[in-house]
Amino acid sequence: MEDSKNTEKNNKRKVRGEEESSVKKQENPTAEKRGSFQESIISEQIKKRPINKYRLLRRSAATALLAIIFGVIASVTIMVLEPFLSKWIAGDEPTQQRDAVHFIDSGDEVTPQEVLSDYMNQEADLESEESNPAPATQIPLTDEQIDALFAKLVLDQRDYRQIYMSMAAYTREMNKSIVTVSAITSDVDWIGITEQISRQASGLIIADDNIDVYILADHKPLIGAQSLKVRFSTGYVTEGRLKAVDAATGLAIIAVRKTDLSSELASSVPLATLGSSFAAIGTPVCALGSPMGSSGSIAYGMISASRSTLEYADTADAMLQTDIVGAEGANGFLFNFNGQVIGVIAPDQSKGDVKGLIWAYGISELKSRISAMCSGTPTIYIGIIGTYVTPEANQEYGVPYGAYVLRTDMDSPAMLAGIRTGDVIVRLGDTPITNYSDYVNALQTFNVGDKITAAVMRKSQQQYVELEYIMTARASGQIIEDD
Repeated sequence: MEDSKNTEKNNKRKVRGEEESSVKKQENPTAEKRGSFQESIISEQIKKRPINKYRLLRRSAATALLAIIFGVIASVTIMVLEPFLSKWIAGDEPTQQRDAVHFIDSGDEVTPQEVLSDYMNQEADLESEESNPAPATQIPLTDEQIDALFAKLVLDQRDYRQIYMSMAAYTREMNKSIVTVSAITSDVDWIGITEQISRQASGLIIADDNIDVYILADHKPLIGAQSLKVRFSTGYVTEGRLKAVDAATGLAIIAVRKTDLSSELASSVPLATLGSSFAAIGTPVCALGSPMGSSGSIAYGMISASRSTLEYADTADAMLQTDIVGAEGANGFLFNFNGQVIGVIAPDQSKGDVKGLIWAYGISELKSRISAMCSGTPTIYIGIIGTYVTPEANQEYGVPYGAYVLRTDMDSPAMLAGIRTGDVIVRLGDTPITNYSDYVNALQTFNVGDKITAAVMRKSQQQYVELEYIMTARASGQIIEDD
């Protein structure tokens, strides 16, 4: 009985399930087909399309060829159109070629050998006069007679006034070539107010060309300047720009465009005349610029000592000591009483035993370096610190005339080549060298990177033999602008 009931219930469930299934098929007749279709897609395998290497290579070659053609066409187009585009962008302004830098050189340069030779000749003349007294017919004046003659020469205040008026007129003429260079920097204080700070240095109008006027000045007061103002002796003020700095001396070249000058200044630039720094001790000089620390100050004195500096390589800077007591920050220039510049006041005034006395770099040895800085040419460096061979050393010890090597800088081209203390350079390249100035000037004829052959005389077994060394020139100093 129970079995028959269970069988009947199962049959009813089966019938009900079939009816529900038939209803679902009627509502969604594609369901069964979709399931089988999805299963077929899942079971499919996607095959990669075979690569046609020939077609790929052909397309790559075509792309590269088109790129080359495009580059050639672009280059030709730029080359053809560049002059017209440059002219159109620049307008009608003509391009101006820079002429050679022009200096005024007195041309009466003397060498240390000539100074020493004159001194020795004077000594010989004095000895000759002592050994051969004057004939009896020439009666020398007695001290009383000399005093009587000088007693008749009485100078009053009018004579002193005339002397100083004459010297003032002389310095006014020399001051025409002196300018004041102001280094302008801006600073903001703690409450936000902007103020301008100005530091000054005296400058010398040293050279010019058809585009610029070049001014020599001490670089130390100008360090960190945001702008430079140049004030000429006429009161005219214009912009200047730092062109070059010499690493050895700390001197700088300031350039001023002639187009920025007044018509009067541009037509007649008051260039300073460069003289000779081999002045005899006792030569009267005047210091112009800022010898007393303030711009426009003047001091008079004389050359009290002279020596060659041993501090810088490849230079022959004669240091001139005066009896002028200057300010700690003195800068400016030494003039002789022929209107010629003979020295540039050195920034460091602690070179002598007597503190406060003004020292100056001799202008003779600076000429080639100043010319290189004005033209934007790097100063050549090989690292030799030398001096002159005196006539006494040549005659008594047989030292040949040339550039005597005192020492060489560490790791310099000269040291690496093998040049050492005691060598005498007698030829640099094809230029004969008879003194240290010849060496300094000849060095400036080379370019950075050149191979320089130096012929030196070296003492070996009580005689001098000639040797040759090859050095590679390096650059010395710092060129700020090169146009």
